[in-house]
Amino acid sequence: MKTTSLSGLVLTLLMLLLVLIAAFVFLFQGRQTVIEQRDNLEAETADLQQNLAQTELNLAAAESTRAVTVDALATAESNAVLLDGELVGSQQEVDALNDQLDAASQTITTLQDEQEAALAQPPEVAILSPANGRLLPQGEPVNIVVVATHPKGIASVNLAINDAPIENYQPDNETLFTKVASWEPAEPNEYVIQLTAVNSEGISSRMATVTVTVSLAASASRVAGDANAGLRQDIGELVSGLRQLPIPNGVNEQIVSGVLLREAQTAQAQALAAGPLWADAALIGQMFDFAPAAFDFADFLVQVGGSSTPAFYQPISGEMLLLEQADALSASAQLGYVRQLLYLIQDQNVGLDGLYRGELTLDAALALASLSEGEATVVQENFLTARYLPLETAVIPDTFLLDTAVLADAPTPIANWLQFPYKFGDEFARTLYETGSYPALDAAWANPPQSTEQILHLEAYLAEQGPALVTLPDLQPVLGRGWTLATENVLGEYLLGQYLLQQLNETQVETAVTGWGGDKFAIYTNETAGSTVLALKTVWDTATDSTEFAALYPNYPTRLFGGSGELQANGGECWSGEGELICLYQSEQETLIVRGPELELILDVVAAIFPTQ
Repeated sequence: MKTTSLSGLVLTLLMLLLVLIAAFVFLFQGRQTVIEQRDNLEAETADLQQNLAQTELNLAAAESTRAVTVDALATAESNAVLLDGELVGSQQEVDALNDQLDAASQTITTLQDEQEAALAQPPEVAILSPANGRLLPQGEPVNIVVVATHPKGIASVNLAINDAPIENYQPDNETLFTKVASWEPAEPNEYVIQLTAVNSEGISSRMATVTVTVSLAASASRVAGDANAGLRQDIGELVSGLRQLPIPNGVNEQIVSGVLLREAQTAQAQALAAGPLWADAALIGQMFDFAPAAFDFADFLVQVGGSSTPAFYQPISGEMLLLEQADALSASAQLGYVRQLLYLIQDQNVGLDGLYRGELTLDAALALASLSEGEATVVQENFLTARYLPLETAVIPDTFLLDTAVLADAPTPIANWLQFPYKFGDEFARTLYETGSYPALDAAWANPPQSTEQILHLEAYLAEQGPALVTLPDLQPVLGRGWTLATENVLGEYLLGQYLLQQLNETQVETAVTGWGGDKFAIYTNETAGSTVLALKTVWDTATDSTEFAALYPNYPTRLFGGSGELQANGGECWSGEGELICLYQSEQETLIVRGPELELILDVVAAIFPTQ
């Protein structure tokens, strides 16, 4: 019984053991499966994480692409708006061009109408000489100067006196016909000179008439052999009437040959070269780089003033020289005589001595010469209108006594120096005349312009904005033994600009010289050392004008010497060239340029002029 129980227990235990072993095996196999499943899950998780990362990258790329697409779309929309605006602008330009084209077409139509109207007008005729109301001496030939004009040409010109035909001309359809007919009145009487013309289409002109009186009065007052005495008398009366100033009695007139007249021009040019205004031109030209040291100003003035002229007025002697001529003066020669006659009227009524006797500064002399030359041109224009043809159909030739060929070969600053009164005086005088006729010019002579600034900027003259009085101390004690003052003068806005233009462009120069208020320069020489010192002090309208000049001027010495400047302890800047220096200083509304052989000498000069530097 005990054995059976024990066996049963053992079997039971064995069975339990087997069950435990089976359970262990089962659990072991399940664990392996779980581990494998875990590993698979981890691998799948890694794959999923990798896929997620890739998806996120793809999503970011897609988002970036979307943003770029949105920007591109916005840009496209903006471009579309711009294109629409440009299209509208282009359409507006097209409309404006069409309007301009319509206006141009209307203008062309108007011009064509005006041309047709002008062509339909009768010819214009005029008797240029003798003047109406002229008193003629018996027995002296009279030159009758006639002119006829028409755009379609002149077919015939008829000249008569007291209805009796004198001459009949048959021009070959010339649009402008001029002729000089000689007439010698036989008996004292009143004569009516009559002129008519017919154009190529058979249209007759109005009759031009001039009434003259022939008397027994002797012509003792006339120079023997003077073929143009009567014509010049006519011109003188007309010019005096136009200018509303008398021609003084007793004017010394002389008929001379071309050789003698040229000798007189040479003598005056030489006197001018030796006079106060030009005696120091060579030194001024050298220090401002206007011309090389070897440039002969005296010879230049003789050559440039040698143009041929029918008359030559000499202000220094008050004498009018007249070129001996057998034929009547041409229209151009008459205009030349008008200009010389204006010089005489100006000199006798207001005086031109200041232009020749050194009473004015260099700048003021250029300004006064501009008024003189400008007024002469205005009177020439009025003479041409009153005596010849309308300005629209005639051109005033140059009647200046300047040889353009000689000017073309001269250094540019010197050529411009001489031409300034002619180039800028016309506009100055013409503007005054247009605002107040000749009384305005009379007022200008009573209060003449004082600077080229006033000629260049009429508003400065009208506002009575004259140049400031600039002074320089005596520098001889500063420079020491051997140094002497060679010349001092006023450069002026125009010549200051010409100085700068040698190294700066026009825009820079215009900015630099605008606001010029006054200046003074002095040149000292040391003959023993062969040295020269220049000091140019300029006052400006404002501190800003002074600063602009000081900012732009350094371009001049930098380009002249080919090197940059060096700042100085006293606040200036200096540039070194071959054997000389140029230094620039600024103090509020003033600037100072000093040019000399040694820095120490320049610094002493600066200290004397700008003690605070």
